[in-house]
Amino acid sequence: MKYPNTIPRFLAVIIIMIVVLSLNCMQSYMPQSNWELQEYNGTDFRILPDDVRQDIDRYKSSRIAWVGIIQESEFYENPDNYEVLLLMQHRYFDWQVDYSMTKSKYLVSTQGEGLFQTSWRLTKDADLPYFMDRFSAGNLAIVYATPDTVINNVVLVKSRYIRILDKSEFSATELNYIPEQRLRPPIQPLGD
Repeated sequence: MKYPNTIPRFLAVIIIMIVVLSLNCMQSYMPQSNWELQEYNGTDFRILPDDVRQDIDRYKSSRIAWVGIIQESEFYENPDNYEVLLLMQHRYFDWQVDYSMTKSKYLVSTQGEGLFQTSWRLTKDADLPYFMDRFSAGNLAIVYATPDTVINNVVLVKSRYIRILDKSEFSATELNYIPEQRLRPPIQPLGD
C-alpha cells in the first residue's frame, strides 16, 4: 500500500507548528513575586540613567526599574544585618521574554547607559554563601528603586526590590536594542 502524499503533508504540518510556536515565543516580562509585581506596577520605565544624570532633582521621587550586569559586589556585616553594595553596568531591556528554543530567556541589549550602584540588606540569618553567589559579578540584576544622587557619573539609587538572574538565564550579546526615546533627537526649544 502506497502513501504518496503522507510525507509532504506531515512535513507541512511540522512546518506550520514551528511557525505558530515561534510566533508566540516573545511574551511580556512577568514579575516573579507579589512584592515585585507591586514595584513593577508603580514604575516609570521611561526614565533611564542619563535622564537622572542630567537632572537628579527632577527624578528623585520617581520609581524606576533598571537592568544591569553586576560588575562588583561587596558584603558588609552590620550589628543587625548584612549589607551588599552592588555596582552594575546598565543595559537596555525591552521587557520581553524569549520562550523560543534559545538558551537564554532574557535578552538584554549590548548597549546601555553606564554605571549605577545600589545596596541591599539581608537579615543576619540569611544564607550568606548563597547570596554571595547570587550577587556575584556577571549575574544580572533587575533593580526597582528611586534615584538618590550622582557621584562621578555613577547614579546611586535606593533599592525597593532586586531580582537576580544567573548568568545562564540571560544573554547580553545577542540583541542590539535601543529604546525608541533614545533614537529620536531631543526636541530643541524654538528660539526667538
